[in-house]
Formats: sequence, C-alpha cells, structure tokens
Amino acid sequence: MQLVIGNKKYSSWSMRPWVAMQHFGVAFDEVQLGLFTDTWAEDIAQYGSRTVPVLVDEQLGSITDSLAILETLADFAPHMWPTRAKLRAQARSACAQMHSGFIAMRSEMPMNCSAHQRQLGITEACAIDVAAVQILWQQCRDLALELDVPDHGYLFGEFSIADAFFAPVVIRLNAYAVPTSEASQAYMQTMLANPAIAAWVAAGQAETTLLAEDEVGH
Repeated sequence: MQLVIGNKKYSSWSMRPWVAMQHFGVAFDEVQLGLFTDTWAEDIAQYGSRTVPVLVDEQLGSITDSLAILETLADFAPHMWPTRAKLRAQARSACAQMHSGFIAMRSEMPMNCSAHQRQLGITEACAIDVAAVQILWQQCRDLALELDVPDHGYLFGEFSIADAFFAPVVIRLNAYAVPTSEASQAYMQTMLANPAIAAWVAAGQAETTLLAEDEVGH
C-alpha cells in the first residue's frame, strides 16, 4: 500500500490520511511529490489523479480524496471512528463540514508548518470561519463528555478520523495570530503533542522548498 502526498509543510489534504494511518499503525509506503513543480502534472498522473493524496493498493486500486481514503481504511479498521454510534455519526458530520466548508479560512490562512503566530489581516468571512470551527470543536468535546467516554482530550474523547481531519486547522490556528478560546488552545496542545502530528510538523519544518502563495503573514 502506498500513500502519495505533497509537501508536508503545506499540503493539508495530504496530512489528514498520513496522520491517521501513522496514529493507528496502518502500514504504508510514502511517496512524496513536490507540489506545482514543472513535472507535477506528469508525476501525479502516474497515480491516476490530478491531486494528492492518493492511496494506491493492489486490490483496491487508486483512491483519491482524503475522506474517501479514510472511509476506505475504516472499512478494515472500524476503530478509526468512535465506537459509540452517536459519536461516530457526529464525527462523520464534523468531517463532512470540514471537507466542504470553512472556505474562507482555508483560502486566507494556508497551512504552513513553519509559521507561528504570524500577523495576518483576514476578512470577516474568515473570522466567522475561525469562530465557527471552534464552536464545532466545543460541541464535539461537550458530547464526548456528556456520554462519559474515555477522554484523552480529543474531539470525541479518543483520537479518531475526525481529529486527523482537523489537524491542519490546528496548524493554521497555531500559525496565525487569530483569537482562540482556552478550550480550543487545550485541544490544540493535545493535538500538537500527538506523535503522528508532531512527526508531520517536524518533517514539514525541515523542508526547504517554499511556495510563495502559502507564505502569508509576517
């Protein structure tokens, strides 16, 4: 099994399945392609896709899109989702919201593993997204506490695909000086201490290739 990814410093969609697979011990070979190089289109086309990430498996073929990859893996490893039905349903809902929403935040606050509390002017739409994602996090945490499941500080108590999906948002909120609540900061610290996330961030920080469009703020 191969996971084809982009630059770790910037590729938020690549980060999601990589972190989940690392955390849950899913064995894979990493194939890293440089984003937007002269050979990018040719390189990624070898895997039947135009975007990263791509999961390549002899039996399953090539699977594109982070959510599709993680849902496929969860077919074989159901514990990647919360065990309780209500938490599992809400975790899927949270992932879907991240997958299709928070467009202004994703556009104006690119993931950058090397950035820390940069000053950045954002639009009202982006500020609304920043507040909304923190409200969603709190709702997830409240539900986990209400159902009294084992709590390790993650969205639904224990680490799940939902946390992998919001890992790039944690990097974003850590990268730029935007308002975060105490509860959000506690969740972010839990996430940043996760070995899989810490390994991705360290690798991203070690990369020397810079993408100008993702180097924002000061």
